[in-house]
Amino acid sequence: MFKPWCLCICLLSLAPHFSACDESCTLQHITGDDAKFCSDDLHVVYPEIGDVSCLRIPSCLNYTQSLAKVWGPPVIKYSKAEKDKAYLLMMVDPDAPSRANAIRKYWRHWLVPDVQGQDLITGTSLRGRVLTAYSAPSPPANTGSHRYQVLLYLQPPESSPSLLLTENSLGSWDIDAFASRNRLDGPVVTTQFMAQNPRQKALSN
Repeated sequence: MFKPWCLCICLLSLAPHFSACDESCTLQHITGDDAKFCSDDLHVVYPEIGDVSCLRIPSCLNYTQSLAKVWGPPVIKYSKAEKDKAYLLMMVDPDAPSRANAIRKYWRHWLVPDVQGQDLITGTSLRGRVLTAYSAPSPPANTGSHRYQVLLYLQPPESSPSLLLTENSLGSWDIDAFASRNRLDGPVVTTQFMAQNPRQKALSN
Protein backbone atom coordinates (compact mmCIF):
# COMPACT_ATOMS: atom_id res chain seq x y z
CA MET A 1 0.00 0.00 0.00
CA PHE A 2 1.26 3.50 -0.91
CA LYS A 3 2.39 5.54 2.08
CA PRO A 4 2.30 9.38 1.89
CA TRP A 5 5.61 9.68 3.72
CA CYS A 6 7.33 7.81 0.88
CA LEU A 7 6.35 10.57 -1.53
CA CYS A 8 7.63 13.15 0.91
CA ILE A 9 11.03 11.48 1.14
CA CYS A 10 11.28 11.32 -2.64
CA LEU A 11 10.46 14.98 -3.00
CA LEU A 12 13.02 15.92 -0.38
CA SER A 13 15.72 14.00 -2.20
CA LEU A 14 14.93 15.87 -5.41
CA ALA A 15 14.75 19.33 -3.87
CA PRO A 16 16.81 19.67 -0.68
CA HIS A 17 15.89 23.32 -0.28
CA PHE A 18 12.17 22.62 -0.02
CA SER A 19 10.13 20.34 2.18
CA ALA A 20 6.82 19.13 0.75
CA CYS A 21 5.90 17.88 4.22
CA ASP A 22 6.36 21.10 6.11
CA GLU A 23 5.80 24.49 4.53
CA SER A 24 7.77 26.12 7.35
CA CYS A 25 10.90 24.45 5.97
CA THR A 26 11.18 26.77 2.99
CA LEU A 27 13.94 29.38 2.83
CA GLN A 28 12.18 32.68 3.45
CA HIS A 29 13.29 35.95 1.90
CA ILE A 30 14.75 38.62 4.15
CA THR A 31 12.45 41.64 4.18
CA GLY A 32 12.36 45.22 5.43
CA ASP A 33 15.50 47.23 6.08
CA ASP A 34 17.63 44.07 6.17
CA ALA A 35 16.81 43.43 2.53
CA LYS A 36 18.48 46.72 1.54
CA PHE A 37 21.87 45.13 2.20
CA CYS A 38 21.22 42.51 -0.48
CA SER A 39 22.18 42.66 -4.14
CA ASP A 40 20.73 40.57 -6.95
CA ASP A 41 24.22 40.26 -8.47
CA LEU A 42 26.06 38.70 -5.51
CA HIS A 43 25.35 35.04 -4.77
CA VAL A 44 26.35 32.93 -1.77
CA VAL A 45 25.92 29.29 -2.72
CA TYR A 46 26.18 26.33 -0.36
CA PRO A 47 26.02 23.38 -2.77
CA GLU A 48 23.96 21.35 -0.30
CA ILE A 49 21.13 23.91 -0.18
CA GLY A 50 21.67 26.40 -3.00
CA ASP A 51 21.90 30.18 -3.16
CA VAL A 52 21.15 31.64 0.28
CA SER A 53 21.66 35.29 -0.61
CA CYS A 54 18.97 37.41 1.09
CA LEU A 55 17.35 34.32 2.62
CA ARG A 56 16.73 32.94 6.10
CA ILE A 57 18.09 29.44 6.60
CA PRO A 58 15.51 27.41 8.58
CA SER A 59 16.44 25.03 11.39
CA CYS A 60 14.46 22.12 9.94
CA LEU A 61 16.10 19.20 8.07
CA ASN A 62 19.28 19.93 10.07
CA TYR A 63 20.05 22.91 7.81
CA THR A 64 21.48 25.18 10.53
CA GLN A 65 23.23 22.25 12.20
CA SER A 66 24.84 21.33 8.88
CA LEU A 67 25.71 24.96 8.20
CA ALA A 68 27.60 25.13 11.49
CA LYS A 69 29.16 21.67 11.62
CA VAL A 70 29.20 20.00 8.21
CA TRP A 71 29.21 22.31 5.21
CA GLY A 72 32.38 23.97 4.01
CA PRO A 73 32.68 27.54 2.71
CA PRO A 74 30.13 28.70 0.15
CA VAL A 75 30.78 29.46 -3.48
CA ILE A 76 30.76 33.22 -4.08
CA LYS A 77 29.57 34.43 -7.45
CA TYR A 78 29.43 38.05 -8.66
CA SER A 79 28.28 38.39 -12.24
CA LYS A 80 29.45 42.01 -12.61
CA ALA A 81 33.02 41.48 -11.43
CA GLU A 82 35.78 42.85 -13.66
CA LYS A 83 37.64 39.75 -14.77
CA ASP A 84 41.11 41.34 -14.76
CA LYS A 85 40.73 42.99 -11.35
CA ALA A 86 41.39 41.70 -7.83
CA TYR A 87 38.81 41.81 -5.05
CA LEU A 88 38.75 41.37 -1.29
CA LEU A 89 36.07 39.11 0.16
CA MET A 90 34.80 39.68 3.67
CA MET A 91 32.17 37.77 5.66
CA VAL A 92 31.15 39.12 9.06
CA ASP A 93 28.47 38.76 11.74
CA PRO A 94 27.24 42.18 12.94
CA ASP A 95 25.05 40.52 15.59
CA ALA A 96 27.66 38.99 17.89
CA PRO A 97 26.81 37.82 20.43
CA SER A 98 23.22 38.95 19.72
CA ARG A 99 21.53 41.63 17.69
CA ALA A 100 20.19 43.28 20.85
CA ASN A 101 23.65 43.35 22.46
CA ALA A 102 26.15 43.38 19.61
CA ILE A 103 29.23 44.20 21.70
CA ARG A 104 31.39 41.84 19.57
CA LYS A 105 29.91 42.98 16.26
CA TYR A 106 31.55 42.39 12.93
CA TRP A 107 32.81 39.02 14.08
CA ARG A 108 35.13 38.01 11.27
CA HIS A 109 34.13 34.73 9.60
CA TRP A 110 36.17 34.97 6.41
CA LEU A 111 38.70 37.40 4.93
CA VAL A 112 40.34 36.76 1.56
CA PRO A 113 42.13 39.42 -0.52
CA ASP A 114 43.50 38.88 -4.05
CA VAL A 115 40.35 37.13 -5.25
CA GLN A 116 40.35 37.05 -9.03
CA GLY A 117 37.44 38.72 -10.79
CA GLN A 118 37.26 35.86 -13.27
CA ASP A 119 36.69 33.41 -10.41
CA LEU A 120 33.82 35.54 -9.11
CA ILE A 121 32.20 35.64 -12.54
CA THR A 122 32.34 31.88 -13.01
CA GLY A 123 31.70 30.98 -9.38
CA THR A 124 34.73 28.69 -9.19
CA SER A 125 36.95 28.12 -6.17
CA LEU A 126 38.45 31.35 -4.92
CA ARG A 127 42.14 31.82 -5.64
CA GLY A 128 43.09 34.31 -2.97
CA ARG A 129 45.39 34.97 -0.04
CA VAL A 130 43.57 33.84 3.10
CA LEU A 131 43.92 36.25 6.02
CA THR A 132 41.12 34.67 8.03
CA ALA A 133 40.11 31.11 7.21
CA TYR A 134 36.41 30.43 6.76
CA SER A 135 34.59 29.93 10.07
CA ALA A 136 31.10 28.50 9.72
CA PRO A 137 28.12 30.45 11.09
CA SER A 138 27.37 29.07 14.55
CA PRO A 139 25.36 31.60 16.56
CA PRO A 140 24.95 30.99 20.30
CA ALA A 141 21.68 29.48 21.50
CA ASN A 142 18.87 31.86 22.41
CA THR A 143 20.39 34.87 20.62
CA GLY A 144 17.87 35.08 17.77
CA SER A 145 18.67 35.30 14.10
CA HIS A 146 22.13 36.50 13.11
CA ARG A 147 22.94 38.27 9.86
CA TYR A 148 25.92 36.92 7.95
CA GLN A 149 27.08 39.69 5.68
CA VAL A 150 29.23 39.18 2.61
CA LEU A 151 31.07 42.20 1.22
CA LEU A 152 33.27 42.55 -1.85
CA TYR A 153 35.81 45.35 -2.19
CA LEU A 154 37.77 46.22 -5.32
CA GLN A 155 41.48 46.20 -4.47
CA PRO A 156 43.70 49.04 -5.65
CA PRO A 157 46.43 47.90 -8.09
CA GLU A 158 49.50 46.42 -6.41
CA SER A 159 47.90 46.63 -2.97
CA SER A 160 48.40 43.92 -0.38
CA PRO A 161 45.72 44.16 2.34
CA SER A 162 46.75 42.82 5.72
CA LEU A 163 45.63 42.58 9.33
CA LEU A 164 47.37 44.25 12.24
CA LEU A 165 48.62 42.21 15.16
CA THR A 166 45.95 43.93 17.22
CA GLU A 167 43.30 42.42 14.91
CA ASN A 168 44.04 38.80 15.87
CA SER A 169 40.73 38.63 17.72
CA LEU A 170 37.83 37.77 15.42
CA GLY A 171 35.28 39.76 17.41
CA SER A 172 34.85 43.52 17.84
CA TRP A 173 36.45 44.11 14.46
CA ASP A 174 36.41 47.61 12.96
CA ILE A 175 35.79 46.92 9.27
CA ASP A 176 35.78 50.63 8.38
CA ALA A 177 39.24 51.12 9.90
CA PHE A 178 40.51 48.03 8.10
CA ALA A 179 39.12 49.25 4.76
CA SER A 180 40.51 52.76 5.22
CA ARG A 181 43.98 51.55 6.21
CA ASN A 182 44.13 49.25 3.18
CA ARG A 183 42.76 51.88 0.75
CA LEU A 184 39.60 49.92 0.00
CA ASP A 185 36.74 51.99 -1.39
CA GLY A 186 33.27 50.57 -1.30
CA PRO A 187 32.28 47.86 -0.80
CA VAL A 188 31.25 47.52 -4.42
CA VAL A 189 28.54 44.97 -3.62
CA THR A 190 27.05 43.32 -0.52
CA THR A 191 24.54 40.68 0.47
CA GLN A 192 23.60 38.69 3.54
CA PHE A 193 21.77 35.64 4.79
CA MET A 194 20.33 34.86 8.21
CA ALA A 195 20.55 31.84 10.49
CA GLN A 196 20.07 30.96 14.11
CA ASN A 197 21.15 28.26 16.54
CA PRO A 198 19.45 24.94 15.63
CA ARG A 199 18.07 24.62 19.17
CA GLN A 200 16.09 27.81 18.65
CA LYS A 201 13.20 26.73 16.45
CA ALA A 202 11.19 29.90 16.05
CA LEU A 203 12.27 32.62 13.66
CA SER A 204 13.24 35.84 15.35
CA ASN A 205 15.03 39.05 14.41
